[in-house]
Amino acid sequence: MRAAVVGASGYVGGELIRLLINHPRIELARVIARGDALGPVTALWPHLRGLTDLVVEAAEVVDVAQDVDVIFLALPHGVTQDVVGSLFEADGTPRTPARIIDLSGDFRLRDATLYPRWYQVEHRFPHLLGRFVYGLSEWAREELAGARYVACPGCFATAIELALAPLAAAQALPADVTVVAATGSTGSGKKPVAGTHHPARATNYKLYKVLDHQHTPEIHALLGGLGQAPRLDFIPASAPMTHGIFATAMLRCDDPDALAQRVLDAYQHAPFVRVQEGSPELNHVVGSNFADLGLMTAPGALVIAAAIDNTLKGAAGQAVQNLNLMLGFDERDGLRLAPSLP
Repeated sequence: MRAAVVGASGYVGGELIRLLINHPRIELARVIARGDALGPVTALWPHLRGLTDLVVEAAEVVDVAQDVDVIFLALPHGVTQDVVGSLFEADGTPRTPARIIDLSGDFRLRDATLYPRWYQVEHRFPHLLGRFVYGLSEWAREELAGARYVACPGCFATAIELALAPLAAAQALPADVTVVAATGSTGSGKKPVAGTHHPARATNYKLYKVLDHQHTPEIHALLGGLGQAPRLDFIPASAPMTHGIFATAMLRCDDPDALAQRVLDAYQHAPFVRVQEGSPELNHVVGSNFADLGLMTAPGALVIAAAIDNTLKGAAGQAVQNLNLMLGFDERDGLRLAPSLP
């Protein structure tokens, strides 16, 4: 299977390249970016020297699609929809047999009315929304098998959904759930802007988009689709770290031990979700596709903490995991990466 990465100059695009050049059953054939990133991949990503001779090129995605079997789109929100639109005729007929795996937020929701408020652009291809499988790997295996179009969840959404999905599926969530989650600076993208680049962030911690983060609608949609969507008070935070998401969900309940057992049981056969008693640690997941869930109980309360690498399990790693599930490969192919300590 031949693959292309579109958006090679961003952090997620770089991680996709790193994963795919080591995938045992995928040939990374094309790497696409804008003009200022053209040239050898190793000039853009020097840590890959000695591992690849690929060249970053500028090309129309509709042309690239004729040469590959799958396209990974690691493009900014609001931009991807136009690229995807170019791959379909006006009546929705595909112009290419290539599979599409989108890592932006453009096709995560099936209701176009939820998009304009936080994209500040109109969703111009609402007729294509329903074609995309929402690819939370552990909870979409049946839909992903044989799928042609996949929208990967956001990084915050991945961590929070993995923590709450087992209870939503059992209709065991309380009516109100509060989640506080911190993210590393790579989640803000490669281009430095005020408030997100290293000097402003290295020794700082702050809340942002409180109760109004763009990942909240997709979390509601996923949980509701599983059986129960509670009121979710989501409080995101900007943390002084490069990689990682650490989410903490507080649940008031009558039988916290029973709910904890449901979470443990749900992931017995999930190779990338590790459940433990006590708090997980970011150092145990950064650089890997693992999601570590920690369960902590007290009388009348359950705390579920989730730790992931935002650019891997929260983006590129989950995208490759989804590809494996789409094609019937072992979902661990290309992803057998242990975190490095310390």
